[in-house]
Amino acid sequence: MEWRDRLELVLHPVRLRLILELAKGERSVDDLHTAIPQVSRATLYRHLHRLVQGGLVKVASQYAVRGTVEKIYALVTEHLSLDEATLNRLSREEHLEFFSTFLSSLLADYARYLAARPTPNLRADGVGYHKYVLFLSEDEFRAFARALNQALLPFLEKAPAPERTPRLFAAILMPVEFTAFAQNAETRREESHHEDHHRESDQGF
Repeated sequence: MEWRDRLELVLHPVRLRLILELAKGERSVDDLHTAIPQVSRATLYRHLHRLVQGGLVKVASQYAVRGTVEKIYALVTEHLSLDEATLNRLSREEHLEFFSTFLSSLLADYARYLAARPTPNLRADGVGYHKYVLFLSEDEFRAFARALNQALLPFLEKAPAPERTPRLFAAILMPVEFTAFAQNAETRREESHHEDHHRESDQGF
């Protein structure tokens, strides 16, 4: 399957949701319907069939249950990744569509978190979302990425367990147009310098 066909398969809210669920491990249709109850079984079957046909999902096993065949589905992870050359061939519109789909799935996850709790307590649940601008050289950025990966790796390797709560960690890293940030930083430095100088004058320094 061509990479554009794979991209088209992934860039659908229901199929992306199925992929995210299957990324947690093998699932039956019952499991998937429990995780995504707002999607009918018929729709789940239809999109699973598309993913299987496209080679992104496979039937890992099957067994008889009350006279029917229960199939267990799993991701074909090697077909889900796009190499650097393929990513570089995407148009701006395709990049934006891919990113918009990612944000839509993130928004849906947050909506489900809120819907599951009559009175959400973000602090108690360990929920937070932040936006920072880091001023880093190329070497500093590579050091930051290595440190972040090293910090995450031991926790990514932890298997599901009854005492463990599944927690979503999402990350976005990209350069930004920093002119406005630089101007604001310079203004803050000038204001701070002026305040320090004023205090020193008042104290007779």
